[in-house]
Amino acid sequence: MKNTLAVLAASTLALTGCGLVEVEYDQAKEGVADIIEDAPVRETKNVTYTGVVQPAGISVYNQGTHRLVLPGGKFVLLEADDLDLNGYVGEDVQIFGALRPTVEAGGMIMRVERIELILKEGEEQEPIEEGTSDEPVEEELPPADEDDVVPEEELVEEPEESLPPEDAEPEELPNTEDEEPAPVEEEAPAEEAPVEPSADLLERIEVMARQDYAAENWTQQYCTSHISFCAPVHRNWWFKSFGATSSTLWHVELSPEPIESLGQGPLVIELIAGTIGEADGTVDTNNGEAVGYKEWTFGRHFRISGDKSLESAILYITQNITDYAS
Repeated sequence: MKNTLAVLAASTLALTGCGLVEVEYDQAKEGVADIIEDAPVRETKNVTYTGVVQPAGISVYNQGTHRLVLPGGKFVLLEADDLDLNGYVGEDVQIFGALRPTVEAGGMIMRVERIELILKEGEEQEPIEEGTSDEPVEEELPPADEDDVVPEEELVEEPEESLPPEDAEPEELPNTEDEEPAPVEEEAPAEEAPVEPSADLLERIEVMARQDYAAENWTQQYCTSHISFCAPVHRNWWFKSFGATSSTLWHVELSPEPIESLGQGPLVIELIAGTIGEADGTVDTNNGEAVGYKEWTFGRHFRISGDKSLESAILYITQNITDYAS
């Protein structure tokens, strides 16, 4: 009998202990959910894509109402607050908006702010009824000040062309059939003078070019979970990210000294919209500059550029950009 009571008491304690653990675990889960819900969504603004609008359909992504199919078969999910995307299904369009990762890993979704039809050759744009266009209407110019108006009496009238009298003999024109027209000399377009790098930038380039680019010296990494990539950084270099710029989706600069403003880094890593095809993984040198190309996801690519003396470093970075692993 004593043994039976002992077993029942132990079972009750075990169940009570499990109940305490269950409550604490639920509270922890609720706290994490609140943090996730309160976390701000980071977007890359001023992004442009071209493709064909299709319904979102059934997929693993629980976001977006439509998708934009890009050249090559990849796609970007779409959502819009003030635009009816159903009217563009099956159409070639160019969309403008803000890009962010989906909740499910590996996807990208765009908040569409503006969308334009791409007319095929030979097609004419249909007239838009008044009041239905999203484009801004040109404002009429305000009337000029009275002081700027030229009085009618001061306007110069063009002289009327006088006609020859009816009985006048026609003027003989010179015979120019045998004369060859004088050759017209075409003016060569003026060449833009290249922008000379500053003395400070030249000194930084020289310091970076003297480094040993062996694999064991690339001990640092620049990583971003927002764009989901990592790029190798030499152990003697500094790096700074400027995020999205007016011309790129992402902009990172490397330098042997601290970077305070855009353009101080002699070596630049940029994420740009569009594909590069056969140029993937190659480095091109031209006009004293070396440029590496790396194909990336969702119709984007990396452009790694710098002085020609940094070609070996640019090649190493181009070949070693990887996915971000959280």
